[in-house]
This record gives sequence, C-alpha cells and structure tokens, in this order.
Amino acid sequence: MFIAEIMGVGDELLYGETVDTNTAEIAVSLRPYAVEVRRTIRVADHLQTLAGEIRQAWRQARLVVLSGGLGPTPDDITREAIAAALDEALEPDPAVLEWLERLFADRGWKMPEANRKQALKIPSARWIANPRGTAPGWWVHREGKDLVCLPGPPAEWRPMWAETLPQLHLPQKPYKQVSLKTFGLGESRIVELLGGLFQRNGQVEVGTYAKVDGVAVVIRGQPNLVDPLAERIRPLLGEAVWGQDDDTLPLLALRTLEARQATLATLESVTGGVLGALLTGVAGASRRYLGGLVSYSQAAKAQLPMDPGIATRHGVVSAAFAEALASAAREMLQATYALSTTGVAGPETLEGQPVGTLYVGLAGPDGTKSRHYRLPGASREMLRQRAAHAALAFLVSELRGAR
Repeated sequence: MFIAEIMGVGDELLYGETVDTNTAEIAVSLRPYAVEVRRTIRVADHLQTLAGEIRQAWRQARLVVLSGGLGPTPDDITREAIAAALDEALEPDPAVLEWLERLFADRGWKMPEANRKQALKIPSARWIANPRGTAPGWWVHREGKDLVCLPGPPAEWRPMWAETLPQLHLPQKPYKQVSLKTFGLGESRIVELLGGLFQRNGQVEVGTYAKVDGVAVVIRGQPNLVDPLAERIRPLLGEAVWGQDDDTLPLLALRTLEARQATLATLESVTGGVLGALLTGVAGASRRYLGGLVSYSQAAKAQLPMDPGIATRHGVVSAAFAEALASAAREMLQATYALSTTGVAGPETLEGQPVGTLYVGLAGPDGTKSRHYRLPGASREMLRQRAAHAALAFLVSELRGAR
C-alpha cells in the first residue's frame, strides 16, 4: 500500500477566508488506487514551515500533492518551498516565460514583472500545463516518488490533475462506488432504516454525507459487493432516492420535463431567485424552463393574479399561499407546471413559523398541491440553497409518480 499526503497551501485556508475543499477532493480521487492517504493538512504561506512539511512528507510518502501558492505575489511561495525541501535551485524556463508574455499580450496587457516567477522550475520537475490560468503546475518524479503541485482555484487544478493522475501509474485496486442521492431523510434516520447494512468491514463500506441537495448514501469497496448491496439499500430508502452518482436535481428536473414535453415556470419568495439560477445553470434549460418571478415584498405579492384573501386567512407562510403562488405563475407564463417557494429564511420567525420553514407549491394539469419542510441551515444562504433543492426534489418526485 502506497502512502500519500496532501497539502493545501495558503494563509486564507487557515483563517477561513477560503474553505479548503481541494485536499478532500484530491483524496477522494485516489480511492480507486492502492494508496492510503495518511495525512491532509493546511499550511500557511511561510517558507520555512512549508518547506519543513514538504520535506517530512517526501520522507514518509510515495505521493505528495500540494494545491495553492503558485501565483505571482510575494506570498506565493510553494515553488520556493519545494526547491528548499528537495535541495534544488529554481531556474527560469524561457519557453514558459514566452508563453506567459503571449498570454498577457493576447488579453491586451503587458505582463507584470511579478509574473516572471511563474516561469521558475527546479530541474527535476516537469511542467503541468494550465489551460485556464497563468500558474502552470509541477510534477516531480525522483527516487521512485512523485510530488505534484497544482494551483489553488478548482477550475484550474481539476483538469490539470485529471490529466496527470493517470500518468503517475499508481497501482490500482478493485474498487467501485455507488452514491444514492436522497432528499427528506436525515442521516440518523437513514442509519435506522439501513440497520445492519450500514457497515464497514474492509471489503465494502456504507457512509452518509449531508449535502445541500440532501443526504448521499455512498456504498464503496469491492466491485462484486457494491452493486448487490446498493440494490438492497435502495428500496429501504424508498421515494427519498431521487438520483444516483453524478445526477443533479436541476438536470433531472429538466430531463423529466423533456420526457413529458412539458414546460415549467417558477415564482419564488423565500429562495429569492436561487431556484431559477439552478435551472438556468443547465445548458439548454430554455427548452423546458420558461422563466420565473421573484416576488419578495408584500407589495410585490399584492400585484400577482391571486386572491389577496389567501394571505389574510392562511398567512404568506402556508401551504395555501404556496399553492396560490404556483397557480399564479402557471397562469402568467402559460406553463405546463409551476413551482413556488415561500417560507422563513431568518434570522427571525415569521407568522409564528420558525426559521427553516418552507412550503413548496406545485401547479399542473391535475391541480395544485404543496409540501411542507423544516430545513436545517446555519445561514440564510444555506437555507435558500436547500429550499431551492427541496422544490426541485418535490417536482421530480411528483413528475415521476404522475401518469
């Protein structure tokens, strides 16, 4: 079993200005290989400290991966730290320097002198091309070991790592993973439902991971064991399962509408446009998503084609109001279906309803219906995201069950 260590570099990671997801994502990408990730750490932009951590990792591990610190500013010191740790001198590469100058020229700019440092490399390293930025990465293969350093922005390092990882020729292991995506069930309830199937026995393991689009139940391990176990687990979770693996709720919602040759409109209150943003984030969404309206204030809601007495009788945070909103959206945009959201994003209660209360309305050819949720969330933005995903989960569930 090979040992790997992964480092995220940057003061911003230590102080929470940027949340470090890179190290975890890189570690997950190593699961299909016979590699044991012994350590993932965050290290400050301090030359001696970072060089010391790299030196220690190089002694202990077969693979060392770093992300961050490859920019042009004085505090981007990953190159210098690697050079110090491996006792090699940095040398300029004229070809990379020319590439950088051309990159800036194509943008109509003169390259700042600070960017020249991005063309520095130690002799044992080879370049990893960066198609989306000015910070090429390094791949060092020495003494039967590999060190890979990548820029920090995910949009840059992901394609670089995807190209480099297969070239490392790491030993593979029999491995498969299935992720069942659920909405409406908490992690503790899922553990209860699975009972003895929630296992970790070395050959196959089951884990639950709370995400903005629900809880993922991940089954991973020996390929011959993963699929049978997933098939036993799926019926225990029932209708809460909305997708699998790389499925997303916006994509599934639009595909389901496509299959029915149906269209969708939205009318959002509590989600404030997040629902529409999720749908329009999918290429080709306009074929099925007609558009929507954010009606946030009471004055805006009063302009909608709906009975104002509903708010008086039931309140704006209610099933009746959510259904009325959905009906209004369907009428205004002449859509097959319409979704609405109303609720309490906080920080204070509204109409006696606690923060996290959500009502989703759905109007369609067979009438209107709604669903009530109590969502967890530490912030308004998290609640808005979860509420928008809840609305899409409701839509997918209802469309799948409709005749």
